Amino acid sequence: MALRVVSMEELKLEVLFEPDRSGESVAAVCRCRGISRSSFYRYRQRYLAEGIDGLQARPRRPLTSPGRIDPRLEQVICAPRNEHPRWGARRIRAELARTGVHLPAVSTIHQTLKRNHLVAPQPPRRRPAKKRFERAVANDLWQIDATQVQLAGGERVWVVDIVDDHARYLLAAHACLALGGEAVWACFVAASAAYGLPRQLLSDNGTYFTGRLHGVEVAFERRLHEIGVELICAAPAHPQTLGKLERFHHTLKEWLHDEGPAGDLEQLQTLLDRFRTHDNEQRPHQGIGDLTPAERYLPTAPLAELTLAERDQPDYPEHAVVRKVGPHGDIGHDGLIIGLARRWAGAHVRIDHVDKLIHIYHGNELVRSLLPDRSRVYQSRSLRPKRRP
Repeated sequence: MALRVVSMEELKLEVLFEPDRSGESVAAVCRCRGISRSSFYRYRQRYLAEGIDGLQARPRRPLTSPGRIDPRLEQVICAPRNEHPRWGARRIRAELARTGVHLPAVSTIHQTLKRNHLVAPQPPRRRPAKKRFERAVANDLWQIDATQVQLAGGERVWVVDIVDDHARYLLAAHACLALGGEAVWACFVAASAAYGLPRQLLSDNGTYFTGRLHGVEVAFERRLHEIGVELICAAPAHPQTLGKLERFHHTLKEWLHDEGPAGDLEQLQTLLDRFRTHDNEQRPHQGIGDLTPAERYLPTAPLAELTLAERDQPDYPEHAVVRKVGPHGDIGHDGLIIGLARRWAGAHVRIDHVDKLIHIYHGNELVRSLLPDRSRVYQSRSLRPKRRP
């Protein structure tokens, strides 16, 4: 015997008539069928009012959605995404906020993009770090790195770039055919000529930056030491230390893909100069509160342009031990020559003794703290251990 297909409406109607047919109570029928009494009486009321049509499934969507954004605002949100497919919800919110548009939360904008099929499904992302590594002021730490890009003819060339750690400001981007010490130094000179010298420079362990893993000092390290800039190197096989530049390279290559590719090295440098303007002055950065790097970076004049008369000399107590820093960044004290940095040339510093330590201050800023080595006259800023034979 063939099985008969029963519709959901017929099953509901059978349950509604079962108390009259079997003589059992409504509560017993509902308990046996696994439904609530409120559902039983709701469907019976629909059946008495509308007949069999009242037992059909109804949409659960509410009649009104007070929390849904206005359709006109939804069109405003979707327009930038259609024009710039790489922009996410945070970028769209930051860009529209600059035009004076009052916008909902980032999550609401993301849901709007999903509802309009403008966002592809993405796997769950790794939980972001709770604490960001960031210097408190500009020019305290620069990060330098290099990445490869491809020209229109398929030739692979290099881009050396420097970013300020505090403001994410792109200080220089230098295109070169081959990566080496001279190309790296040229990029650093271009940045320092325009924005002054940093206190520290962070790099990876590439031999064009440092030779510390090989027991030698490369030309780039030696030049930085001569001008008083401290080089800091990341741990081996730990690119997260230069995470800002690693993420920046991703943005750079996306922009070059949309605007390029460049035909030759000269055209690539032109694109890089355009990108510097775009990245520094137009693109809001999520890591600095959706500000542009130019809004956060406070440029300083190059140190070479500052004369001694233009530098603010702090006032010290009457009996303080004060020394004037020489043109090479050194001071003499207690039979020793103490190296500071050329950036302090011409400044007046105060010397304090704490037990065996010597503290050197410029105003209230600690310039250097050292335990002097009495076996030598010159106290270098970085006393390197002797290499093993």
